[in-house]
Amino acid sequence: MRYCTKCVMPDTRPDLRFDGEGVCDACRSFERKRQSIDWEARRREFEEMLKKYGNRNPTKYDCVIPVSGGKDSHLTLYYAKEIYGMKPLCVCFEPTLPTEIGRHNLANISRLGVDLIHFKQNPVVYKKLIMEGFRRVGDMEWANHMGIWSVPVHFAIRFDIPFIFWGESPQLEYGGAETVSETNKRQFNEDWLNDYGCLNGLRPQDMVDEKNGITLRDLQMYIYPSREDVERWGGSGVFMGYYFKWNSAENLSIIEQMGFSRRRGRIEVSYTDHEKLDCLSMNLHDYLKYLKYGYGRATDSACIEIRNGVISREEGVRLVEKYDGRYPKECVERFCEEFAISRDEFDALCEPFINRALFEHEGGALKRDLDGSLVFKVKFVERRRNP
Repeated sequence: MRYCTKCVMPDTRPDLRFDGEGVCDACRSFERKRQSIDWEARRREFEEMLKKYGNRNPTKYDCVIPVSGGKDSHLTLYYAKEIYGMKPLCVCFEPTLPTEIGRHNLANISRLGVDLIHFKQNPVVYKKLIMEGFRRVGDMEWANHMGIWSVPVHFAIRFDIPFIFWGESPQLEYGGAETVSETNKRQFNEDWLNDYGCLNGLRPQDMVDEKNGITLRDLQMYIYPSREDVERWGGSGVFMGYYFKWNSAENLSIIEQMGFSRRRGRIEVSYTDHEKLDCLSMNLHDYLKYLKYGYGRATDSACIEIRNGVISREEGVRLVEKYDGRYPKECVERFCEEFAISRDEFDALCEPFINRALFEHEGGALKRDLDGSLVFKVKFVERRRNP
């Protein structure tokens, strides 16, 4: 296990590449964004795309914006509605464990003057899918990710809307940019979904289970539209972060003027008050990521802030050591209550996905602190401090 010499991301992150100087491709991608990308040319490219493929029918929507109420959906709406005067249809896929601040920010999206579809999935089927994703691939948010990526496409096709505007491609923001094709750095499609969309090798059809009472009909909105339907539609998914400079610190000042609210106090698995606010279950997703790969949400956030010059690498190391991998007691309790399992059952579901090589052992068992947190091996702590 090794760490980037500029940020604090380890090489255990899937698809991350390091160069000869020990710098990860996410940091190199950021340097290119800052130094060599002509953002004015990218803006003109975006505007030409709107002119060429945009909707000329005033009775139809101009774009679909998938929204959670978070920072990216606010900023995407800002560009579409405020800068380009478009009429968007916003679509929200109901979070697994909605939060009060998440509902407040989603309501703010509506108050900004848009039509908003709040897609509330069949709770009986959805809960089964959540637990199946947890058991099969160690991701209780698998079904949510599938719905987030597929449902807006269904609405775009049904309403004949030419664009779906997403925020920034996660590979460009967090790492793995070298593995992404130039097309998929700016365009979301089925190939991007299959390769980078957090599906962990599963497809919705894999969830059909007679014993569990899940049928193909139950999954129709989770299944990405057929290639024939997509071709007849002729529209495209667009990553706005390819065309516009996506800087978290600068973005916050814009979206707070739009009414976006931060959380009072940090989220449970990190030190920030403006990320992953809409769903408590996402904190559990990040906790499982830590168990699998040895990094979590605090690492993700620290890397972005190091690249943006908000904090130093040394400060990032301190923040990661303080917050990454802490047992998310509040989130676990809420999840166990919602899905009628005990904490011991939750921990047992996590167990097969723990990368045991990353954590300390005692008497053959994984060593835990009093709060239930696994103890990261000292040699990896030292490597993070001195890459």
